[in-house]
Amino acid sequence: MIGFASSPNVAVSDTSTVETALFSPPAGSLLVAVLMCFDTGSRPPTNTGTALTWTPRMLTSGVRIYTAPNNTDQTNIKVSAPFDTEQGAVKVHVATGVDLTVPVGATGSGSTATNNATITAYTSTVDGSRGICGAVEENALGTPSSTDQAEPWSVNLGLKGLSLLKATNTTPVGSTVTFNLDAAGSSPASWEWAALELLPSLSPSRPIRLMNVGQAVKRGTIW
Repeated sequence: MIGFASSPNVAVSDTSTVETALFSPPAGSLLVAVLMCFDTGSRPPTNTGTALTWTPRMLTSGVRIYTAPNNTDQTNIKVSAPFDTEQGAVKVHVATGVDLTVPVGATGSGSTATNNATITAYTSTVDGSRGICGAVEENALGTPSSTDQAEPWSVNLGLKGLSLLKATNTTPVGSTVTFNLDAAGSSPASWEWAALELLPSLSPSRPIRLMNVGQAVKRGTIW
């Protein structure tokens, strides 16, 4: 089952590099870095501690999402995100119970001028997956909000946005997954968003207990 270990709050900066607070991801977790800014670059994040391999999953003009499997316990590391522009935000989710070999299923991205938009991100591909989304609002209408689990962010130069996470795992397979993006006020917004589906790890096969087949009263049972 997908869950989340202690993750750093969304970090913002008016410089070309954004750094998270220190955090300690457990072995077997997946780090999901959501970089939010208007930036056409594709440079991956980096981390202190044991170097991780960051794989790009979504690259749009407003949101870049990378994942990195973390195979050993790490203590007090931080993630740095490079931007071409001098404003942006990064959120690192520390996900557990995710398939580390194939961690991502469906993806989606788009834009909308609707102030209070409920966007359709994707259709879930497996039972028990979890949705993550990043969004940037360029018109800087004020602090945004959401009916989903979200962290709003703002930089001094005016760019604003949301880091979003579905509150629960998605069931059943084939569900339409949406996210709510609500800019301040009622004026037209300029939202850019990207989202992905995290896939749960497969449960290990249950063992077969073999009983003494020489006695009629005992059979092989599966438990």
